Amino acid sequence: MLALTVIAPVQGADDDRRSAQARAELDALRDRIDAVRGEIAADTSQRGDLAQRLASAEAEISTASRRLRTLDADIGRAKARVDDLAGRRNTERYQLADQLEALRDQVRAAYAGGRMDKMRLLLSGQSPERLGRLLVYYEYFASAQTKEVVQLRDALSDLIVRQNALEAEQDALASQRSVRADTLTTLEANQSQRRQTIAALDKRLSSKSATLEEMQADEARLERLMGSLQRQLADLPAQDGDDTNFTQLKGRMAPPLQGTVLARFGARKANGPLRWQGQWLGAAEGTRVNAVAGGRVVYVGFMHRYGLIVIIDHGSNYYTLYGHAESSYVDVGDIVRRGQPIALAGRSGGHSRSGVYFEIRRGQTPINPSTWLSG
Repeated sequence: MLALTVIAPVQGADDDRRSAQARAELDALRDRIDAVRGEIAADTSQRGDLAQRLASAEAEISTASRRLRTLDADIGRAKARVDDLAGRRNTERYQLADQLEALRDQVRAAYAGGRMDKMRLLLSGQSPERLGRLLVYYEYFASAQTKEVVQLRDALSDLIVRQNALEAEQDALASQRSVRADTLTTLEANQSQRRQTIAALDKRLSSKSATLEEMQADEARLERLMGSLQRQLADLPAQDGDDTNFTQLKGRMAPPLQGTVLARFGARKANGPLRWQGQWLGAAEGTRVNAVAGGRVVYVGFMHRYGLIVIIDHGSNYYTLYGHAESSYVDVGDIVRRGQPIALAGRSGGHSRSGVYFEIRRGQTPINPSTWLSG
């Protein structure tokens, strides 16, 4: 007992120390990622008016989509509570009706049997033995009636409480549905803005020969982002989302989603000199995108043409990138496990087809995903 008494505070102190250390590491990570975001935001090559408008519209779409998912989950839980409260209220109504009917039967039986009140019994002139028995019966009957009345009163009180709770939940549900409707309206407005911006971008690109230069600039931005991440994360301890080493999963990784391959690693982009550094998988908007391995989320943000991207650090200098997302489930610092949903497939980055752009990198060097993915 003494040993346990001594050990328990020590373990508690260790837990507090580890927790404080984890918070400090997370704060350090987020500060450094904010510095990386600052570098990206300062990149004048992606600060054109149309690029800014597109990024702004897609950021609003991502926020609204995430808000809608949260509201839908809240509404689902509220609806379940409303159904549960309504069921309990109806059950108590039936019980109350049964108790009322039982009490009515007792009153009718008492009347039909000509039961007398206690004073009439005492003045009836019957023998003491019979009178004693009748008084005992009378007390039993009166006690039963009192108990029934108390139960009815309690049931009625419970019913009122249940009804008030049900009405409050219904009001909350109506309020959440109203907020959802407003959020949906905002989402639709942002999507309309995105369509107009993409149309303007397409018109601009068709009228000039700068497509190759812009694609080269896009790739250069991504290279700088990966380099910045490596420098910022170099002295932070790696954290895996599960016990499986990334390299041990080679050839056994499930794809981030099941979809049509729109572009393969190494294929030429628009039949030009540039080649794809990852794999573009087509899928319906809103399809869940899963982490191919466990790790730590080190970047969530927008980049020209890549759209909303999520980058996961898997340790040993391996990273995976998921682009064109509609919205993300995760934030910087989150630990994710293999197969965990991290984003939703989308068209962000100005694309007309929806899906996810997927890369595997060792440091800044892209690796062919097909040799790592199964199927």
